[in-house]
Amino acid sequence: MDIASAAGKTLGKEEFLRLFTNQLKYQDPLKPMDSTEFTAQLAQFSSLEQLFNISNGLEQMLSFQGSMNNGMTVGFIGRTVVAQDGVTGRVIGVEFDQNVATLVLEGGQKYPIGQISQIFETTI
Repeated sequence: MDIASAAGKTLGKEEFLRLFTNQLKYQDPLKPMDSTEFTAQLAQFSSLEQLFNISNGLEQMLSFQGSMNNGMTVGFIGRTVVAQDGVTGRVIGVEFDQNVATLVLEGGQKYPIGQISQIFETTI
């Protein structure tokens, strides 16, 4: 692998650990790694692992939030809404495209949830 292609890749947790253990394994026995440098690299590894854990947690939280938002949006079916352009109508369906909910009104109009300004109970 050349330097240009290696520079474009990010160093993952496993690669960092492999590089670190190889560095320890093949170090010059007459000039071992400085303990300060060793401690700094261990701290870097610990920080890297914590960042991976935080990233995974955030991804799970965002996925959960998207599911919750989709579930809440379905609750608009049967309600009357007013769009920002003044159009009023009863919601008969919800479409999802790339985590963007679009309300479908009785007249066939479609409005992304962000363009809805009011929501009312529909009286029968």
